[in-house]
Amino acid sequence: MRAVSVKVIENAIYEGIVNITHKLSEDAKKALKKAYDSESSSLGKYVLNQIVKNYEVAQSERVPLCQDTGSIIIFMEIGQDVHFTDGFIHSAISKAISRASSDGYLRNSIVEDPLNRKNSGDNTPGFIHFEIARGERVKIHIMEKGAGAENVSMVKMLTPDKANKEAIKKEVLSWIKEKAAMACPPIVVGIGLGGTLDYAPLLAKKALLRKIGSKNKNEFYYKFEKELLASINKLGIGPQGVGGKITALDVFIEHTATHIASLPLAININCHSTRVIKIVI
Repeated sequence: MRAVSVKVIENAIYEGIVNITHKLSEDAKKALKKAYDSESSSLGKYVLNQIVKNYEVAQSERVPLCQDTGSIIIFMEIGQDVHFTDGFIHSAISKAISRASSDGYLRNSIVEDPLNRKNSGDNTPGFIHFEIARGERVKIHIMEKGAGAENVSMVKMLTPDKANKEAIKKEVLSWIKEKAAMACPPIVVGIGLGGTLDYAPLLAKKALLRKIGSKNKNEFYYKFEKELLASINKLGIGPQGVGGKITALDVFIEHTATHIASLPLAININCHSTRVIKIVI
């Protein structure tokens, strides 16, 4: 059994949030520069150049990459041999979010109730997903998710007659064609396949934790991801919807088992400010 103080978790999450608020990840920087080199549209190139300048200024001035600093989403994989000490883990996470919101200049974007719309004032609560794993490590993924991209999410319950690549591809391309321009492209597309109504969207969001350019461990889905990426970039939507070759930087698929009578499909999109960090304690 390994004892881990929740204060260690609090400080790690605090630092992670402050970091990703103003500093774009290296994989995203590399992808945007590659997109600039690949883009044939002069207007598209101009937009991509402005995006690159924006993240350079944000990093040097330590100001947010985007005015929408988003919801704080945390995936925490906890080894079953870990015992938390010195407090309650949920309280520690809330303290980290509150501190980081002040020190990192995050916009207060969370309302306490979906109908009365009273602002919480410090971006709490965060949206937390816990998972138990083997061992005695704590792995934390932090995501800042803006509402523009989140609002064009989708879940659809398909039937088994749609259980083939072409049917899924048709659904994905139709949705991206309609909604991508609202999500500040170039985008990253997360797709969840299988599970149940509630589980497929979680898979789609978890898909967005992957680094841009990473390879799916399943060869079939790796090839399908590349096929979808190529097809999305043929839609002509382009950076910020102004037209061009680069609409998406990557496509990620997560899949799992499902009922014989179901085929849940979910899509979750990230804008070009892919604010994600992984921490291992």
